[in-house]
Amino acid sequence: MSEPADRFVIEIGIGTVAHIIDMDAGQDGTDSRFSLGVSGPGEKMCSRGNRYPGDKRVTFAEFASHHDINKTDFEGDAPDEICSYCWSNTRGALADKQERADNNVSEKIGSVGYRLRWKQKGRARDEWYDIVVRPETTMADLDRLVCRFTTLDDFHLRMYGLEGEYLDSSLRVLPNHQYEEAGDRTYTRASEMTITDVAERARLGEGDRLSLVYDFGTPSHYYCIVKEVYEPDRLDEVLDGDNAITSTGTAAIVTEKRP
Repeated sequence: MSEPADRFVIEIGIGTVAHIIDMDAGQDGTDSRFSLGVSGPGEKMCSRGNRYPGDKRVTFAEFASHHDINKTDFEGDAPDEICSYCWSNTRGALADKQERADNNVSEKIGSVGYRLRWKQKGRARDEWYDIVVRPETTMADLDRLVCRFTTLDDFHLRMYGLEGEYLDSSLRVLPNHQYEEAGDRTYTRASEMTITDVAERARLGEGDRLSLVYDFGTPSHYYCIVKEVYEPDRLDEVLDGDNAITSTGTAAIVTEKRP
C-alpha cells in the first residue's frame, strides 16, 4: 500500500554495506522472509547478517545524496554501498506489487474472498488463526470470529483499521454496541461495513494487512496478513468444506496454530 519512498529505508550497521528495510513488514517470525536478528520496526530484505539496536535508518534519498549515488529509486544495479541481495529482493517486491496492480485487482473486488491470518502483537510466533471471509462478510461477522480465539469480549473497547494503524484508525469501525455508546457518528458500525468496503479502500491483496486495537488505556493490538485471495469457486470450496473450526454464515476459522 505504501509508496517505495515510504515503504523501504536504508539501515546502516556495522557491515561493509548498508541494508534495505521493508517498513511495511512485521518481525513476527512466522512470516519473516529474511530477518535473522531483532531490532526496530520493519524487516531486512536479505538474510545476510543480523540487525542491532544501534543501527541507523535513513531514507533512500538521504542515503543516495550522502554517497553521491545517481539514482532516484530502486532501479538498475545495486550501488556498491548497498547490499546487492537486499537490492534484488526489493526490486522483486516492487515488481510483484506492480504486477498485481497491472492485473486489475480493483476490478475483482466484490467477487473475491480472503484468507486473513490473525496474530497478536508479541505472540505471533506462538499462535495464529486463519479466517476466510466472503465479499459480503461484515466486520461484525469478522469481529465475532476474532473474539472466539482471543480473550476479547464486549467489555473490551476495540477498533479496526488498515495496515499498521494503531490509535488513529482511518476505518474507524467499532462493534455495534460500542458504536452506540461512543455517540460519535464519525465512526461506523461493524455491521455496516463489509470486507468489500475495506478492500475498496485498501485495494487488498496478498501481503496486505488489517489491524485491531483494543484496551486504549494500555493499548494492545492484533493484526492480520492477507495470506491468499480466493476466486469465487475456490472460496466456496474452502468455506463449504469440512475443515472449519467455527464459522458464521459468511466466514470461518479454517486453520490455526496454538501453543
